[in-house]
Amino acid sequence: MQKIQPALERLLNAVDKLSAEHARLSETGENMVGKLAELDALHIECAHLRTEISTLKKQNQNLESTQKRAASQVEKAMRQIDDVLGEV
Repeated sequence: MQKIQPALERLLNAVDKLSAEHARLSETGENMVGKLAELDALHIECAHLRTEISTLKKQNQNLESTQKRAASQVEKAMRQIDDVLGEV
C-alpha cells in the first residue's frame, strides 16, 4: 500500500498536467479555428475586390474610349469651324 499512494499521487499529478495541457491546446485550437474563419472571410472579400477592380478597369477603358471619340469629334468640329471661318 505504501508504494501505491506515491504512484497514485504521481498519476493524479500527471492527469492534472495532461488536463491543463489539453485545455491549453483546446484554446489554441479554438483560436486557430477563429483565425481560419477570418482568413476565409478575407479571401472572399479579396475575390469581391478583384471583381470590383476588374469592373472599374472596364469602365475606365470605356470612358477613355468615349473621351477619345469625343475629342476626335471636337477636333473635327473645330476644323470645320476653321474652314467655314477661313472661307468667309
